[in-house]
Amino acid sequence: MNHITKFFIIALLFFTGCTTIPSLKERKNTLETIAQRDNLPISYINTTNFTLPYIISSSCQKKTMRIYIEGDGLSWISRTRISDDPTPINPITAKLMSVDKAKCKAYLARPCQYIQDKNCTQAYWSNRRFSLEIIQSYNQALDWLKTSNNIDSFVLIGYSGGGAIATLLAATRNDVKKLVTIAGNLDTQLWTDIHNIEPLKDSLNPADFTKNLQNTQQLHLVGKNDLVMPKEVFQSYYSRFYTPENISYYECQECTHTQGWELLWEKISYELGN
Repeated sequence: MNHITKFFIIALLFFTGCTTIPSLKERKNTLETIAQRDNLPISYINTTNFTLPYIISSSCQKKTMRIYIEGDGLSWISRTRISDDPTPINPITAKLMSVDKAKCKAYLARPCQYIQDKNCTQAYWSNRRFSLEIIQSYNQALDWLKTSNNIDSFVLIGYSGGGAIATLLAATRNDVKKLVTIAGNLDTQLWTDIHNIEPLKDSLNPADFTKNLQNTQQLHLVGKNDLVMPKEVFQSYYSRFYTPENISYYECQECTHTQGWELLWEKISYELGN
């Protein structure tokens, strides 16, 4: 079995659990159930290029807001077939936000998850998933959240592909207090090389922006048993820094790409402080 076949079989098992893929309505219901745990509604931020679904807590005045950025979701459904809709089956990032006891927090889905708009083409959850226009949309969303909630700064928290988004945002902003990634795609070139898949040629690579992140406080969580985002991806990113004094990482011994993070995050999110 070659690398590309192994990768997509692994990904398909993670996403589908060997059962029928849930409908978009069922996937939306999953997110709504998570939001209802904290009695929070799902709302939408309109940016120039995309509409981003979000969930936000109600107590944020003049505080640091924790921003949770979702992973790639159901971007592929087989080795050769791109999904028609990238809405996650298992919205891990929303679950991580839910176990976080911080009072000021928000969840941001990725473009075209949970919603369709005029710019939703498959390129934006495949080759262009970390493109400049997507980063611009997130920057507009963060600017709006900052102004409308009267907050001072952000802690950016991204899972998987959301870790790439969070890192690229941190590289372009001066109000990021801390960057946290969980199984983050921090070197997209190495990631595609490892899995023998086509490079994300129309996307930005977080590893190319390390000069902008030298002074950013960072925490990166990697899973020892993560076959989708192996530790080598983080190590490649880490090696780009001429001084690693602001970077820490933790290897979760029990974690795969999709399992083990919620239990770990209950402890780590508390230790992040305010």
